[in-house]
Amino acid sequence: MTVREIFLHHTKFTRIATCLTLIAVMSVVAGFSKTSKNIRVIADGQTTVVSTMYDSPKDIIGQAGIKLKPSDTFVLSSDNLKDGATITVKRAVPVTVEVAKDTRKVKTTAGDVQSLLQTMGYDPLNFYVLPNEEAAITPNMLIRLEPLINKIVFRDQNAPFNTIYRDDDTMPQGTAKVIQQGSDGIERFMVREYYNGGKKVDEQVMQKSVIKQTVPQIVAQGTYVAPSQPVDNGQIPPYISELYVQASAYLPTDGSGTGYTATGMRAQHGVVAVDPNVIPLGTRLYIPGYGEAVAADTGGFSGNSIDICVDSYSEAINWGRRNITIYILPN
Repeated sequence: MTVREIFLHHTKFTRIATCLTLIAVMSVVAGFSKTSKNIRVIADGQTTVVSTMYDSPKDIIGQAGIKLKPSDTFVLSSDNLKDGATITVKRAVPVTVEVAKDTRKVKTTAGDVQSLLQTMGYDPLNFYVLPNEEAAITPNMLIRLEPLINKIVFRDQNAPFNTIYRDDDTMPQGTAKVIQQGSDGIERFMVREYYNGGKKVDEQVMQKSVIKQTVPQIVAQGTYVAPSQPVDNGQIPPYISELYVQASAYLPTDGSGTGYTATGMRAQHGVVAVDPNVIPLGTRLYIPGYGEAVAADTGGFSGNSIDICVDSYSEAINWGRRNITIYILPN
């Protein structure tokens, strides 16, 4: 092959490559993609499916034979137009907006009155809107905006207190006691009221502040369940010594009212208050008519006296005050 033939062959190859490049560029510019896809186009109540290589929504709408007017818009079902995507054409409809004595005729694709007013730059809060802001836009609708007069007012309102319940294991189950009285608070609202023709048509809460704090009511509810009392069968267990004493009875809530003994034990059946100089704390006892017990509390007495703990007022009355012999048991 001569030099001239080689040159001509190279020139021909270069022209073919250039043409192919131009075709590819023109395809991109024209809005074509490399692969065909099916796109649904919904317009005027009808659905058209087109097989297209366009990527431009407007080109695909045109391919479906649908004409877009300047005020029409469209909505895509996805960010990119892939196979199976949908383009929905929204036709603009004529409406009339009347503001005081100013009338404007516009075409809009807004779905409701509020959206239209926002696109036109009107704040619905400053107008009495007829029909209401939620009304759907319909062709040839008349929308009236009547300027509102507004004023700021302050209102005080009670804030009811709440009740907090707290378990208290020093109180018998089923009982309750208020340990802190509740009181209502006061809240102050700054409200903007809107008037049309002297009649209040709307309001907006601008701010809320607390004038008086709410105080919760606190109620203690008892959870203490008295253990079952051992039955005194009258049999005196083995003992170390005996002691003649005067015995009285008291309730767990007597004395300090905390329900606990001087040694930290819970005051309950089986606990006895003693004079530690006579009966050391921790001593086990047998008391006829009461049963076994432990010296775990002290009282306002001295000498040969004891005070047995009972669970109810009726038990205390029935026991009364008696002189008896008690028995010191081995620990």
